[in-house]
Amino acid sequence: MKAKSIKTKTPKSPAEIRRLAEIAKIHIGAEAIGIDTKSEAYREMLQTHGGAHSAADLEAAGRHAVLDHLYASGFKPVSRKSQGRPKNADRQGAHWRRKSRAAQLEKIEALLTVGGKSWAYADGIAKRICKVERVTWVPAGSLYKIITALRKQAQREGWDLSGECK
Repeated sequence: MKAKSIKTKTPKSPAEIRRLAEIAKIHIGAEAIGIDTKSEAYREMLQTHGGAHSAADLEAAGRHAVLDHLYASGFKPVSRKSQGRPKNADRQGAHWRRKSRAAQLEKIEALLTVGGKSWAYADGIAKRICKVERVTWVPAGSLYKIITALRKQAQREGWDLSGECK
């Protein structure tokens, strides 16, 4: 009986990681401007602007040319960290606690908005203060710590909190 060999992935070089990221961005950009990545129009666009029929076959200059074309066509990449409020922000706790939790998360969201900070910033505070990866994972009883940290940051940076209710 022959044993199966287990394939292990070798660590990728920074150049390979960059190449894969650019290929992924090409696919996302094409879908965003309405080109199906399985269509002939997609292959034609790759050939015209990059010199290959497949994104995987593009050289670095070709990938950059295709990305430039996608940007010129209206593609605007969006960072995952700046896409707004987490979808699961209101899902923890019993019904009576959810309202309090929701109010605290709204307060955090308001402070982030006034300060021009992203939810990733609040996640960093949660990681440092509450030892959890995301604000949405912080227990309702500890959300006040993040609000306090944001208020202190507001004082340091001089945010306009004139409309704030305490």
